[in-house]
Amino acid sequence: MQLKHLKVDLPLVSEEKKQERRRLLKPDEELIGSLSTFMKKIEELQEDPDFVYFFRGHGYWQWGCEPALYRDAGYIKNEDILFKEMILRCPTDFNQSGSTFEMLVKMQHYSLPTRLLDITTNALVALFFACSGKKEARDIGEVVVFRVPRSFIRYYDSDRVSAVANIARRPSDFVLPETEERDKFNRDSQIHDLIHDIRREKPYFEPYIVPNHLGMVHCVKPKLDNPRIIRQDGAFFLFGINERKQQPAAIEPGWYLRNISKKRLLIAPTEGKTEIKGKERILSQLAKLGISHSTLFPEVDSVAKHISELYGVKS
Repeated sequence: MQLKHLKVDLPLVSEEKKQERRRLLKPDEELIGSLSTFMKKIEELQEDPDFVYFFRGHGYWQWGCEPALYRDAGYIKNEDILFKEMILRCPTDFNQSGSTFEMLVKMQHYSLPTRLLDITTNALVALFFACSGKKEARDIGEVVVFRVPRSFIRYYDSDRVSAVANIARRPSDFVLPETEERDKFNRDSQIHDLIHDIRREKPYFEPYIVPNHLGMVHCVKPKLDNPRIIRQDGAFFLFGINERKQQPAAIEPGWYLRNISKKRLLIAPTEGKTEIKGKERILSQLAKLGISHSTLFPEVDSVAKHISELYGVKS
């Protein structure tokens, strides 16, 4: 049996919707409809040893870059409960995790809303995610490019990462003290409780947190101990808070390449019944390079589902 490309069975896009898209696009913005065009855009990125490029693929170009935890008020209100319930119900899955950050990575893996946002160092992986959502197949996608200073990249064992990750354990009324004076900040009862949580994983942690570290988004490289992270060249933005827990910290505006170059990598939607264009065409081209759902999600259930779709007869 010969493998066939999985086609998305979607209605045609009306001319009215096409015109609406064109009005939303700026004059200098173009839609990328093939892998070769995308690669040309990536080759134009200027190399600088002091910066590292990260990418994130969106199925819809007007979505923001914020973690799932902040997309539902109920999630952030109950973040500490979500965290504890996950460990309570699946204790054997978390008894080997050494830190709160590593627990959050594993929870993110299983689709629990966390304060992590997935990013990747592989532009083609981000392109796949910009194209793969069936619900957004008829929408313009985007590969968001981040240019992060190398000095701002943290690793999984960083004390700053521990401090921000443990905000997940704090209740919904957690707020940052209204002072930038470090000694006063660290004497606050809320910070004292946060330090207590940090010392669960790092008994040697000094009871001293730099105030602005909790109000930042940190770019973090995780341990490569997860097949999915390895396949996806994964990393994370770990979100601190903006004064209180209900408000997320913001990604540094200067990290967005589109704020510097004023250019965006917008992906053309799937259009047409006879000629495959846009997202579906790109997915077919990526599959020839070994980038598909089954390679990026190597778990048995994901691979089985993908193979079934490939060989199934579309009605």
